[in-house]
Amino acid sequence: MDAIHLTIGAVAKRAGITVRTLHHYDHIGLVCPSARSESGYRRYSANDIERLHAVQSLKQLGLSLEAIAATLTGGEVTPQVLLRRQVEDATRKLVEIQELKEKLLFLEHAVSRQNASAGDLLDGIRLLETHQLYLPSEDVRRLLARWRRAKARWQPVAGKLLACRSDAVPVDAAQTQLLAQRWMNIAMSVFGGRLGAILDWARMHREAPETARHAGLEPDLMQYLEQAIELRLEALRRHLSPDELNRLDGSTGPEWETFAAQGERLLANRVSPKTKAARELVARYRELSLRTVAQDMSLAVKLKQAYTSEPILALGHFVGPQLRAYLEAAAS
Repeated sequence: MDAIHLTIGAVAKRAGITVRTLHHYDHIGLVCPSARSESGYRRYSANDIERLHAVQSLKQLGLSLEAIAATLTGGEVTPQVLLRRQVEDATRKLVEIQELKEKLLFLEHAVSRQNASAGDLLDGIRLLETHQLYLPSEDVRRLLARWRRAKARWQPVAGKLLACRSDAVPVDAAQTQLLAQRWMNIAMSVFGGRLGAILDWARMHREAPETARHAGLEPDLMQYLEQAIELRLEALRRHLSPDELNRLDGSTGPEWETFAAQGERLLANRVSPKTKAARELVARYRELSLRTVAQDMSLAVKLKQAYTSEPILALGHFVGPQLRAYLEAAAS
């Protein structure tokens, strides 16, 4: 077998590559034929072909020709280091591919209407670029998709807020504040309890109204809603630092709504605060309170002080004065 020498065409055919590629490998000294015919044509031995197979195998791992050459000649880089570099490179490429996929899916939705034109595609690209100024690239489509799936929850609230705005209901009124808090609860569940992300989302809608319309929201509604929410945030900022505010877990909002509804039923049915049901409600209240402050007791004290001393916060809280008094009686 060692005495057999194949022509460059035969080797190229067996290896599934072009003759030009073999010429290049020879030129850079990666795979050089060990013999020549009397006419000067390249001839490859079994060892040459074995080296070519090694090159192809390493190339399938994503190695550059330079790295392959260093590996086959026993360079300073160990196989372990070489493979770790390739893993890191593959991971980076996967992230890039996923980001590209997210962009393409965003644009596919943006031009989903019939008879979409190249102009619509360019508008979609500009819309995507605007979103990316405010939100992480990998979050844009995912958050929009989650927001659309939550439409059945936020659309009724949006309708009521628009009615309040049409009726010139002040943003500090109890009705508006309760709706604003309900909206925040929904937004928190969509954004995983990240207040910072919600504020970026709101700022984007304010500064780029086309993004609000793309999310199915009217800019006028967002302006009214933002004014109502800002009152609540201002009150909280008087008691909590920016870091403490960001540490609050807003994803518990929907659970607070459910909790309040259970409490109101006990009140409506005149269930004594000394019953097991009332004690279980108190336990649930304490659990939700601790989860809201990420189990930080000092933060819990500050938050309680904020709700005690800031009337605007009490207006939008689902635990009203009567239910709060009931819980205190049950806990005593």
